[in-house]
This record gives sequence, C-alpha cells and structure tokens, in this order.
Amino acid sequence: MIVVDDRLSLDALAGRGQWADTEAVTTTWGFHYRLVRALTDPKRLGRLTPANPASLIRTAVDPPSDVLVVLDPRRLTATATGMAVRHGLNVLAAELVAAAMVHDAEVWLSEGNVGRSWGSVFAAEGLGLRVVTPA
Repeated sequence: MIVVDDRLSLDALAGRGQWADTEAVTTTWGFHYRLVRALTDPKRLGRLTPANPASLIRTAVDPPSDVLVVLDPRRLTATATGMAVRHGLNVLAAELVAAAMVHDAEVWLSEGNVGRSWGSVFAAEGLGLRVVTPA
C-alpha cells in the first residue's frame, strides 16, 4: 500500500500513476479534500485543465476503490494526535504520518507538497517517504 497526496491522487484518477498496477493506492481525507477543493474551485480548475470537469469531480469525490482509496480518518485520529503533539505537526501532516504508521505504508508526495520538517519526522519514525515528479 502507498499513500499519495492530492496531486498524485489526480494522477491515479487519470491512470497516470508511476506505481505498480498491483500497488494499492490510497490517500488521506485531508489530501482528498484538497483535491476535490481544487477541482471545484474555478480559480484553480484552469491549472488542472480537465477535459470534463463535472465528470472528473464526480469521480474524485467517490473514486473507484480499484483506483484510489480514501482512508477513514477515524482509524488515524489517535495516532495523528500523538504525532502532532510529538512533532508539532499540523493536521494534514499528522494524518499523513498516522496513515503510514497505522497501515504500514510508504508515502509518496509530489515535489511541491513536502513540508519543511516532514523528511525528518518520517526518518525519526522509521517511515518510508518518496518524493516524486507527477506524471
């Protein structure tokens, strides 16, 4: 299992993933929210240039589970809270670290989505973090 950010979630929905077909691709609720927000905001939509925005939004809101799974934040809350306290993380970062821990998953983030302290937090917790260039 890998956990991806909003930009790589869009790649997954478009069938442009850089991961193996057998890899379960997941995202956190926070990154899922950011993806849907970007798709529904007309000011941001131009940057994404979808062929059919309404169809893409519907797919993004409820993605097929064989393409992208949105992790249930309730399973992550206790761990995320602990990580926020331990490392001074915001909710997006804490949820991401918790997802990696709870699901024993590697995290893949697009280049522009890596917070300043995230690399050291992942290293301190012994978690896998890969920074990739989106397709």
